[in-house]
Amino acid sequence: MKFNYEFKGEYESDFLLYKCENQNVRIDVLGESLLRVAVFRDGEDILPTFCIDPDSADLGFLGRDRLSVSGFSPEKVNHESDGETDKFTLKCGIKVTVDRNNFLLKYEKNGKILFCDRAPLAYNFGGEFGKGMFHYISRENGERIFGLGDKCGLLNKAGNSYRIETGDAMGYNAECSDPLYKHVPFFICENSVGSYGIFYDTSDTSYFNFGKEINNYYEPFKYFKTQDNALVYYVFFGKPLEIVKQFSSVCGKQILPPRNSFDYCASTMAYTDAPDSENQMNLFLQKIEELNLNCTGFYLSSGYTSIGNQRCVFNWNKEKFPNPEKFIEHFKGAGVDLIPNIKPAFLQSHPMYSEIAEKGLFVKNSDGTPFITQFWDGQGSYLDFTNPAAREFWIENVKDKLLDKGIKCTWNDNNEFDIKDESAVAYGFGKAVNASRIRPVLTYLMVYSSYLAQIEKYPGLRPFLSTRSGNIGVRRFAQTWSGDNRTDWNSLRFCHFIGLTMSLSGFYFYGHDLGGFSGDMPSRELLLRWLQLGLFEPRFTIHSWNSDGSATMPWSYPDILPYVKEIFAQRKELVPYLYNCAYRAVELNEPINSPVFLYYDGEARESDLFLAGRNILVAPVLDEGKNEVTVHLPKGDRWYFDGAFYKGGTVLQVQIPAYGKMKYFVKCGCVIPCNKATGRSSDENLVLTVYPVSNGTFTDTFFYDDGKTFDYLKNKCVKLNMTVKCEKQEVTVFYENSGDMPFTPHFELVQGDSRRLTVKGK
Repeated sequence: MKFNYEFKGEYESDFLLYKCENQNVRIDVLGESLLRVAVFRDGEDILPTFCIDPDSADLGFLGRDRLSVSGFSPEKVNHESDGETDKFTLKCGIKVTVDRNNFLLKYEKNGKILFCDRAPLAYNFGGEFGKGMFHYISRENGERIFGLGDKCGLLNKAGNSYRIETGDAMGYNAECSDPLYKHVPFFICENSVGSYGIFYDTSDTSYFNFGKEINNYYEPFKYFKTQDNALVYYVFFGKPLEIVKQFSSVCGKQILPPRNSFDYCASTMAYTDAPDSENQMNLFLQKIEELNLNCTGFYLSSGYTSIGNQRCVFNWNKEKFPNPEKFIEHFKGAGVDLIPNIKPAFLQSHPMYSEIAEKGLFVKNSDGTPFITQFWDGQGSYLDFTNPAAREFWIENVKDKLLDKGIKCTWNDNNEFDIKDESAVAYGFGKAVNASRIRPVLTYLMVYSSYLAQIEKYPGLRPFLSTRSGNIGVRRFAQTWSGDNRTDWNSLRFCHFIGLTMSLSGFYFYGHDLGGFSGDMPSRELLLRWLQLGLFEPRFTIHSWNSDGSATMPWSYPDILPYVKEIFAQRKELVPYLYNCAYRAVELNEPINSPVFLYYDGEARESDLFLAGRNILVAPVLDEGKNEVTVHLPKGDRWYFDGAFYKGGTVLQVQIPAYGKMKYFVKCGCVIPCNKATGRSSDENLVLTVYPVSNGTFTDTFFYDDGKTFDYLKNKCVKLNMTVKCEKQEVTVFYENSGDMPFTPHFELVQGDSRRLTVKGK
């Protein structure tokens, strides 16, 4: 029956089910512009998902049935059939045709084919394409592909191939390395007919080919391949922004990070690797106090756990830190939260290794002995987070070794679970499972366990976690970053696109190791350009492991320190705006950073320009020795820059010097909240700056709360709704606070607008 499968339809329930011998294909319509397709065989278990969570339920440690419709609004499919094909139309207008011969799907928009399964066979029903599950679909010349998580290169991934797998990509080339740290089999495709997105819900190692492979026997195609035993995928329709928001919503609500996580958080390997670590750390505090630099966090690298030259999670090196509690309290008193590095693998030399092995808490070989693999500085074993006893061990040790000593945050690192041996076994979700199949799930469960430890210890505080690896589900608990980049200009340029690619993939709370992590100390100009880029991203952290043992710090070059301080002052000023964007990301699934085309259809798909929130347009300088950039202002809005106003559609040559404050554009028709307090002052001086239009009325909102608790969910916050009326001689702001936190706003009119400002509150 190869290449010739006659499927029969069963239409009694809310979904469509098609069967051919032991092959099944199920279609669920889950919303106006969303459907799910599942291809599976009789009698085979389908692993649960930890990625899909539309009702933001607690998935716990067992996850969710991959075919569940909980949290969706499934609709009965009213289809028409002519004996060989079935047809139905989604409420968004997409017409779907099912060819029951070989089961081929076709999607049409306004009478044109948006995309379709590749004929004569799109799925690997009988092993025609080898081992694994395949999905072949049409490819249009000139189409554009975005997404896939933390992928290198330019934004458009068309014409390339990628592996969806996690790895420790230390010192990667941001232009071409693959894979990096995330497992996100999601992409958005734009073509001449419209846009669609597909998310393949799997934790298995997978592959995408977006036109790199060509075969004379078929029309142009692209394909997805996975080692999974089932193929479950979601199809989203709409404009790219709508698709990103839908995907984010389907994956579950993010937690709002504490406000102080948006301030500068320092880090370096050099301090904790040094024999006098505590002294180095204390000198850091003295330096930021001396320079009056704002800093609210320090990512504590794994040197604090060292035994000799090996890293041993949960071990405090008492030679470096004789009294951890006193050390932690010293930083806390200075207003700096320590964010300690924790790793899920235990070296065989670890003092706790034998105890953990005896309890059976590691991923195992088939004979029950610990599975041993290469890890940092030696060989060791990964904790099996599908095992309830292992999770409890982790939670108790996070609390005992870290949180009970006064720490509130965790940095979940080196958690790619580099297990490729198919004989390695995990406890599973009711029965044992091949550990190589669930690597991103193990990461997810590690992060979730750390999250629970923090919630249990500090039930009133919103937890702050950072994770390097994971599936899309980790976004519900943790911030992330682009990993161990390089200290060179190429890394600056392409990490910028990696960041925007993560944002297009649902990872809104991201950042980079500013200055670069691995390599030589960045030059003065490169360090300043990294800082200028990082100004507008959720994570603002300098982190380094320089080849000469030095630490990249704000004061690495004393002669440029005045310029560094200007950028740090800008960051503090922007925190209320970024925090407001974070709230919108959580509540409305809006990206914090995005390429310009996400909001302006006619703009270039490949551009250095990006939007921070909806109202700030940034033109970063990513090339050495360059100060002038060409800016194509998005059409449809008016823009403010450097004391002047410009019409959308204007092309400008603007000077963006490295040695000075970062200049940026602001969209007219908005209100930008800023903190005018400077330095290490914990006080805030909130000012709401109005950027008016020439004539007309616009609305905007501002969110503010205590920045650290869940009280905002009880409306104990500021929710300012503003209507701004702009006339020839006067700009009038009408505002109302629908939150329960008292707040008297201070408004200012942007410099350069000479009209009278009037404020009227309710």
